Amino acid sequence: MSRENRTLKAAVNAALDHLGTRTPGDALGSEADLAARLSISRTTARGVLAHLAGAGVIAWEGRDKTLLRAPCPEDRFAPEETAPAQERAEARFLEWILRTDLAPGARINETDLARQIKVPTATVRDLLLNFRTSGLIEKNPNKHWTFLGFTRDYAVEMCDMRELIERAALACLTADSAHPSLPEIREMERLHIALLARDDSAMSEFPALDARFHRIVCQAANNRFFDEFSHRISIIVHYHYQWNKRDEITRNRAAIREHLSVIQAILQGDSNAARGFFDDHLTTARKTLLASMT
Repeated sequence: MSRENRTLKAAVNAALDHLGTRTPGDALGSEADLAARLSISRTTARGVLAHLAGAGVIAWEGRDKTLLRAPCPEDRFAPEETAPAQERAEARFLEWILRTDLAPGARINETDLARQIKVPTATVRDLLLNFRTSGLIEKNPNKHWTFLGFTRDYAVEMCDMRELIERAALACLTADSAHPSLPEIREMERLHIALLARDDSAMSEFPALDARFHRIVCQAANNRFFDEFSHRISIIVHYHYQWNKRDEITRNRAAIREHLSVIQAILQGDSNAARGFFDDHLTTARKTLLASMT
């Protein structure tokens, strides 16, 4: 897929996020407005508008643009179609770990790994360096890389850090009744309700929605260190969800309802309820993760 195509698809998803905060019948701004909002070129903005018009999301006649309907999950491009190259490489790396059932203590050869996940050796080296800071990988004095493993102790430490970061971020979000993240939270409510209403086959979409929800919460703190830790944690949790199929449907539906409780409390301005529901959700997430390792 070309870089231009990926940029267009990412811009379509970003535009859908914005349109999810609007009401059908609303008049929309100009191409220049859209380009400025999404930090894209006017050419890409026109491509986005053409795509949305073709999908029946908007009407576009000359300078007039009108929202026809609320976006739905089916309008979005999948994450693998929009993710930057580094994120795609991270995804392939974690998929490889899960697919090969890599045991703690296993050696990793940069050249072999690059060939298996189809990325340059230099990219593999960067990946290993990045995941070393997460404690998953270790480089030995003899220059070999060793996979330390996703152990129970690692999972406990990861949950501890996740809870510290996300509770602090949620406090920032709930402390401001006009927080700039609230439009995204409203969109999260719509997406969660829509997913919950679909059949069980759609539950495979939950890990991506889960990662997006927690990312929005973390970004509300506007703290670069939170963002870095939460990115690593969300990747590991996301792929662990995909790997752990035990009671997947029931577990995902329960998590969607827990998210909705948090989201709706935030939107109602009830910070105490939001924190209480979020604590419950983090406790469930910890139990689920640790139970899957027994």
